[in-house]
Amino acid sequence: MIVKLRQHRAKPDTRKPVLPAIILLVVLIVGTVGYGIIWHSSNPTFIDQLYMTFITITTIGFQEIHPLDTTGRIFTIIIAVSGIGSLFYLLSIIMENLVIIQLSNVKSEKKAMKKISELTNHIILVGFGRVGSLAASELSDANVPFVIIETSLEDRTSIIDECDYIAIEGDATEDKVLLKAGIDRAKAVIVATGDHAITLYVVLSARVLNPKIFIIARCDDDTSVEKLKRAGADRIVNPYSIGGQRLAGEAMNPNMYDFFDQSFSPGENNLNFKNIILPDGSVWIDKTMKEINIRKHTGATVLGVYRHGIPHLNPPSDFKLKRADQLITVGTAEQIEKLSELMKQE
Repeated sequence: MIVKLRQHRAKPDTRKPVLPAIILLVVLIVGTVGYGIIWHSSNPTFIDQLYMTFITITTIGFQEIHPLDTTGRIFTIIIAVSGIGSLFYLLSIIMENLVIIQLSNVKSEKKAMKKISELTNHIILVGFGRVGSLAASELSDANVPFVIIETSLEDRTSIIDECDYIAIEGDATEDKVLLKAGIDRAKAVIVATGDHAITLYVVLSARVLNPKIFIIARCDDDTSVEKLKRAGADRIVNPYSIGGQRLAGEAMNPNMYDFFDQSFSPGENNLNFKNIILPDGSVWIDKTMKEINIRKHTGATVLGVYRHGIPHLNPPSDFKLKRADQLITVGTAEQIEKLSELMKQE
């Protein structure tokens, strides 16, 4: 589903057909009454009068119901010109609105906007090129709600429809587009565009609109990293650098990468990384890793704990958890869900 946001977008005008419809109705009434007056000596019925007016306006061209004198023929010419003009004008406006509705796909866009308005803690993906489409695929496989923003989606419509993605066609550098995507309710923004200037502008806009949002920015040039950090990016990723590391890693440790690919691919029984924040009032606060024994009760493993931005890797058994600690865990979806539930107990 695609929502199109354009500055000069055509919209169906429901008021435009009103005037020609009124003119057409007036012509029908005048014609019906007029033929009644012209044919008064022939005692015409109301249907005769209305029928003659109708076939004149619609140019059907059947024969006259009753004979017409010179006055009657002049009257018919007037009815024909005014009626045909108003009728075809009305039909052209209706067709114009139908074409606009078909092109803009208003119903589909309303459905997409409703879905976006219902999203919370979702991810906004800016850019749907090669890198962005791969990111969208990963998010979709992980069942993470997200909204795509791309300037032009004309050649990607089939992919979006096939994958059932929610996308907004618009300029992400404009605040209104980011707001349409629900940036005030989103938890993260992925800026996957290949244009450094656009990336920088989107990062700045996103940080202003939602100071707490987590921003991941693509950067193909390492010289721009510091600028993006100053603009407000939390993480900066160079896809080419990652690709080079993967190529070298595959050559040096092929079995290790095979293990990670198979173990951490999407699936209920495969492993997942999850960052979980220790909530207020949790029964685990001020308890050691040995007392909690997460591995025994959930099957999940705690790889590390982030506290005040400092990582504590592989915490020892006497390590005490504190309020707002972030646990970096690994396990199956079921194991991590069980860990989350036990953590919330008070």
